[in-house]
Amino acid sequence: MTTVEGKALVVLSQEGVARIRDLEDQFALAVRQRELLDTYIRERLTPGKHFYHIGDGQKNNLTKEGAELICLPHGYKPSYQKLAGPDSPTEDGSPFQITVLCRLLRGDVFGGEGIGSARSYQTSRIGEYKPRQRVPGLCHNATLKMAQKSAYIAATLNATAASEFFTQDM
Repeated sequence: MTTVEGKALVVLSQEGVARIRDLEDQFALAVRQRELLDTYIRERLTPGKHFYHIGDGQKNNLTKEGAELICLPHGYKPSYQKLAGPDSPTEDGSPFQITVLCRLLRGDVFGGEGIGSARSYQTSRIGEYKPRQRVPGLCHNATLKMAQKSAYIAATLNATAASEFFTQDM
């Protein structure tokens, strides 16, 4: 660091100048991407189909169909990994939970990821458990798909910065 008239002066190397220019370019790209996403959402996504609203003053909730439309121009494809839960239906029909990681990839390039989970049962208003499906195999499959859907929406919000516009239904 050099001083001029008692004030610190930072002298940048050619590499430092190049890094700052690169950072400026990245910020300009981020601003333009946000503008494009905002326009795309307003012009292409349909309320009640691609997103819905619950409550006052909160963000809209993104649906899987909406997440698919947002991932489409990015070229993202999902890849799933089960993190927790049974590999097959429980024999006694006891409740279980499945947790899934979704990675979004453009070819072999990582775009983002999200985690989602689902329970095999729903809780009634009086606290009783009701299975998602009566047939154990169908219940396991439906629970796995719900966890994948939740993970996909989370990954979409993370990878595309769509969390500015949407949240995930809890």
